[in-house]
Amino acid sequence: MARKTRSTKIALLSDIHGNLPALEAVLEDAAQEGIAEIWNLGDMLGYAPFPNEVLRRLREVEAVSIVGNYDRKVLDFACKADAWKRTKPPAKYIAFQWNDAHLEGKSRHLLRSLPEQMRRNVKGFDVLMVHGSPASIDELIGSTTPRQRLAALARAAHADVVVCGHSHDPFARRIGEVWFVNPGSVGRPEGGDWRASYAILEFSKEDLNVDHRRIAYDINRVARAVHAAGLPREFVDVFRKGKSLDQLRGDSGSSDARRPRRADTELQTVLALAQRCRYERAHTHQVTRLALMIFDALKEVHRMGVRDRSLLHYAALLHDIGWAEGPQGHHKASMRLILSDSGMPFGRAERQMVALIARYHRKALPSERHEHYRNLGESEQRRVCALAGILRVADGLDRSHNSIVRGVQCRVSDRRIVLVCDVRETAQAELQSAAEKADLFREAFGRSLVLKTASGRG
Repeated sequence: MARKTRSTKIALLSDIHGNLPALEAVLEDAAQEGIAEIWNLGDMLGYAPFPNEVLRRLREVEAVSIVGNYDRKVLDFACKADAWKRTKPPAKYIAFQWNDAHLEGKSRHLLRSLPEQMRRNVKGFDVLMVHGSPASIDELIGSTTPRQRLAALARAAHADVVVCGHSHDPFARRIGEVWFVNPGSVGRPEGGDWRASYAILEFSKEDLNVDHRRIAYDINRVARAVHAAGLPREFVDVFRKGKSLDQLRGDSGSSDARRPRRADTELQTVLALAQRCRYERAHTHQVTRLALMIFDALKEVHRMGVRDRSLLHYAALLHDIGWAEGPQGHHKASMRLILSDSGMPFGRAERQMVALIARYHRKALPSERHEHYRNLGESEQRRVCALAGILRVADGLDRSHNSIVRGVQCRVSDRRIVLVCDVRETAQAELQSAAEKADLFREAFGRSLVLKTASGRG
């Protein structure tokens, strides 16, 4: 009579990103552990040129799979290519283009058939499989995600275990009675360790044990394939150095004293994205100039520093780039473009802050219902509100797009802030628009806002 198995082992994989040699090494390691099933959390496509081979191998081992956000983008490439050519960094665009051109019909059909989420039950544990989070396919959950955000996701998940990918950040955290587990990336790991990352989940009736593993693979085979496919050389460094394109660009700008200082490099990168999106130069720079004037005039009120000023500067320059996708919801499009641009030389939290400040230059105010805002800590949320409040007023002060307001001064009391505008002609439309958009400003600074002109015009 066969002995009963006391526990069940699951191999948890995510973010293979076209890296067949890494996948093969992980599957070989898992095969030695008595694995009952293989779960794959999506993003099978990406920077290594083995998309069809990866999908075939997953079918051969009967992996339980869901789709990832990168997979969805490759499937959407044909209808979004023109817009993406203007808005995405060249290397990222080339990766999408190459995958779209080489993806076989069977592979497309398989990807289109995969769900975004799936539930499994193992040894009495209800498990929710997601790529990003229970709330969104592209929400990043990492080892530093605020506990309060994970608690909210735990309540929404209705599961004992949430397994997720997307962030390439291996971790296991227990929030109350709910486990969150990320296996890291099989094919494009980060953190400086090039080895493939995956996890083995061992379920018993009493507990869950998580074993994160790093597996060496034939990385030279990947390098040769990248070169043979004509893909950008920097992709090889992504694999060899275990770093994202963002991190590699940051490294290249930090080691040589003759290179531009950080702020100069950041500004150049931000302006390059604005130019790719064909931004309205005169209006954008007028709004940016006014926003920074207001920030400087209120230093004794907000007590924020040089870095916060820089984030406002970048967000103001990018606040209208969403017009590249059309006028409808362009503030949300601006946020998406900033978040998806791998060339942005910021850490994850700062990129989200810049994107959110740009988003909130119009329409809805910051809310816990907005996933990227929820991801921030309380201090970061307060800074976003203050900086976006300034940007909203500055944007209103160029309502006509005619640069009528030449400068601003602020008079501050306990109850109100008086913004005195130096104007070159009647500015009634500007002052009215700024007043209408001052809601977030008032909330962030706890004072009413009065708008006047120095000349009495308007």
